[in-house]
Amino acid sequence: MTLVETHTHVMANAFGIISALVLAAAAYFGFMNKKALADQRLNLSDEESRLQRNEKTFDDKKADLLAEETARDEADVENADLTENLETQLATNKKLQSDIDDSKSSAESKKGRVEEGREKLAKLGGLENLKHKLEKLGTDLAIVNGDLELKNTEIITRTALNDSLGTENVALEGVLGRYASRKSEPSLNARVTRVVSDLDFVILSGGDSAGIVRDSMLNVQRGGVTIGKLKVTGTEPSTAAADVVPDSFEDGVRVRVGDTVVAAN
Repeated sequence: MTLVETHTHVMANAFGIISALVLAAAAYFGFMNKKALADQRLNLSDEESRLQRNEKTFDDKKADLLAEETARDEADVENADLTENLETQLATNKKLQSDIDDSKSSAESKKGRVEEGREKLAKLGGLENLKHKLEKLGTDLAIVNGDLELKNTEIITRTALNDSLGTENVALEGVLGRYASRKSEPSLNARVTRVVSDLDFVILSGGDSAGIVRDSMLNVQRGGVTIGKLKVTGTEPSTAAADVVPDSFEDGVRVRVGDTVVAAN
């Protein structure tokens, strides 16, 4: 074997050893990488499990937080209501305390008046003596009231009589005034009950009681229209006689039974 062949053989063996070492190293590293990959996968699986647990925990915590926030809001509302109720109750208590203070003050005042009344009662000789005095005073007052009622009744009677006399006087003055002025009652409303054509006089349904005055002038109306005049010549309580005033009627117009008679202005 030549030196070159020997060198070539040695190099080939060397390369074979190196290749074997490389293959062995590759196999070792491949095994280690496979193991590391498996470990990484296991770790990843564990991480995913932890992540899922953490997510579930987060969701649970979030739900708990929302529940706590809801409970807090409800508690805030309840606290606000309680605060308002407390303020209302405090105001009520303050008013009650004021009323109690007023009642105490009133009670003290009444107590003072009672004591004062007792002192006055003692000065008057006691309750029994005061009772007799009050009874006598009541009797005296009843007598005075009776006298006053009699006086009031007398006054009322006299006032009514004066009013009646006053009314009658006014009426009498009115009648006398009408007789003096020869004017019949303005509210007179009588009717013609009889016509004596040849003597030109008529009989009327009213007399003194109706307000017809002797020598007064009357208007004869038919259908609400004045058609002529009459002059009263005589009166009785329920009838009257009157002459026809010829010139007061138009030609062809005559007074007749049923015509209305009123006082002339």
